[in-house]
Amino acid sequence: MRPYADGGIKLPKKIFNRLSVKVFLITFLMQVAAGILICLTLYYFTPKTYLSSSDENYLKVFKLADQLRSVPEEQSGKIIDDFIRDNGISIALYNADESTDDKKVFAETNSKLSLKTEEEVLEHSQAVKDKKDKGSFYLWFYNKDSYMQGQDNTLYELAYFFDNTKENVIPRSVKKSLPIMAGVITVISLLCSYIYTKLFAKPVNKISEVSQSMAQMDFSKKCESNRQDEIGDLARNLDAMAASLQEKMQSLERKNQLLSDEVTKRKELESQKDVFFSAASHELKTPVTVLEGQIRGMIDGIEPYSDYDEYLPKALGTVKRMESLINDILTASRMQSGKEIVSSKTDMVQLLEEKMEECEELFSARGIKMELSFENDLIFIGNKDLTSMAIGAFISNAAFYSNEGEKVFVDAEKITSDDDKEMVQVEIRNKGHIDEEDLPHLFEAFYRADKSRSRRSGGSGLGLYLAKLLVEKQGGSCDMDNSGEDVLATIRLPADTKDAEGSEK
Repeated sequence: MRPYADGGIKLPKKIFNRLSVKVFLITFLMQVAAGILICLTLYYFTPKTYLSSSDENYLKVFKLADQLRSVPEEQSGKIIDDFIRDNGISIALYNADESTDDKKVFAETNSKLSLKTEEEVLEHSQAVKDKKDKGSFYLWFYNKDSYMQGQDNTLYELAYFFDNTKENVIPRSVKKSLPIMAGVITVISLLCSYIYTKLFAKPVNKISEVSQSMAQMDFSKKCESNRQDEIGDLARNLDAMAASLQEKMQSLERKNQLLSDEVTKRKELESQKDVFFSAASHELKTPVTVLEGQIRGMIDGIEPYSDYDEYLPKALGTVKRMESLINDILTASRMQSGKEIVSSKTDMVQLLEEKMEECEELFSARGIKMELSFENDLIFIGNKDLTSMAIGAFISNAAFYSNEGEKVFVDAEKITSDDDKEMVQVEIRNKGHIDEEDLPHLFEAFYRADKSRSRRSGGSGLGLYLAKLLVEKQGGSCDMDNSGEDVLATIRLPADTKDAEGSEK
């Protein structure tokens, strides 16, 4: 609030813009206006009424005087006030013993409504002039002590004044009761205004707070109204809208997260492709350069390339290396293109036995033995040829990195993964050790932990990279790690969880 220059207080305009203030002021003013209208209606539109006739009024005053003669003086005030209030007749009480024709002496009574001054008597006397509607009675109040002692009681004169003309008595009553009515109207108006403000403005303020929170993307606040009227409907609709918006926002956040993950994954894939093709170009460049030198030397007859019997087989071997590398690159490209893999039920035991026969010559040449151990009924869902290629890469890797006379162990079993999925697991174990700095890079394209052995074996550097890619494309996983004195490769593929009739096991 801001003070005026004269010290007054100026209420901020913002206060009068609040709904609660508006409801309070409007209700208060309407109640006051209604009260004033009722008073004006009673004052101006009530029908005219007549006071009692002169004879009736005279008889009433006579009865009053007779009643006062039989009561103690201290009780006379209440009786006179009740009489004036009920009949509208003005009363003045004089001390007759002290009064003269020229001067009237008012008696000292406890009456509140009787006339107390000469001006009041004169005013009433003029109002009833020439109507003979005034007069007086002489009386003594009953005083028991004075009577018993034989003393004379004080003589009093009771003067009366009444008007028998046509008069609207309700305005007079309204005028007299106006202060009381104004107070009652004010109190009732304030009370009603307060109730209406609580009834309407408070829930609207709550709705305003909730909507403001929603505007700030905070959907935790709720109206939680139990009202059954329109405001309650509005509050419940707002709560429903907040819940719906919160659900939509969470859904959008999840979609945005998925989209962000997808974008990140695509960027990583693009980056991997760039690295892959850069490495592939480098890997192809070496055999192409060697082959070009060999062929050019043979064409030009340059020693020692003139010995065709020696260098033609070498050139053919170089071509074979290039062919193997190109085939691996094409396979990797197909896997990275996102094409769906045709999967079916495949017997892992049969696949391992066939792969063991294929690798028998390699193991024999290396002087290595392979032992196979497996459970029955190892059916997985995947592509047989691609899985055979992936497992072959791990077995070949174990053979090339094992010393002569050692064994390669291949075990297969059905397991339950950490996320409660049935998986067929194949473990390939061989003697050896992988340096810790090489472990994170084993499945990278063209990465060689032992470059001398890889070159000697003729490997392309894509074997483990393709193996991991083929397994993961079928919903499986693979990894390699040191296990004691051995190197352990593990391949997991989704197991078939349905029997021949199609029911869950």
